[in-house]
Amino acid sequence: MDVVRFEELGLDTVEQDTEGARWRAGFPFSPDRPGETTGDAADCTVVYNELDPGSRLGRHRDGNEELLFVLSGTVETSVDGTTTTVDAGSLAVIPAGEPHAVRNVGSTPARLVGVFGSTTVDSAFESDPTVADGADRVDDR
Repeated sequence: MDVVRFEELGLDTVEQDTEGARWRAGFPFSPDRPGETTGDAADCTVVYNELDPGSRLGRHRDGNEELLFVLSGTVETSVDGTTTTVDAGSLAVIPAGEPHAVRNVGSTPARLVGVFGSTTVDSAFESDPTVADGADRVDDR
């Protein structure tokens, strides 16, 4: 069994050209994506994100249903125009193909895990995300 400790996961700082869209991301168990990977998952994709207070993960659509688990903090999710506050310890379902965004509305960093039931996830962002210029991988949090 492969185990990932989120606090030890190497994260990339990602940003979009829209205001406040900046977060840290890693894909444990996905060797072709950012983040330290200890093994492969045969049937799913996992993404780990951290958002500082006031920052957001920009609007996008995923080709697969996503289970979003908030590990810490408080976020506001906007799914196809409906906004919901999601606190630590909560699990939400984001339907496949629905436009959505996540914003940290709390006063502490938010930590999120997204799980997709496929190793292939096609995501389309309104503004393409890029690894931040000059940003090193974040290994100590």
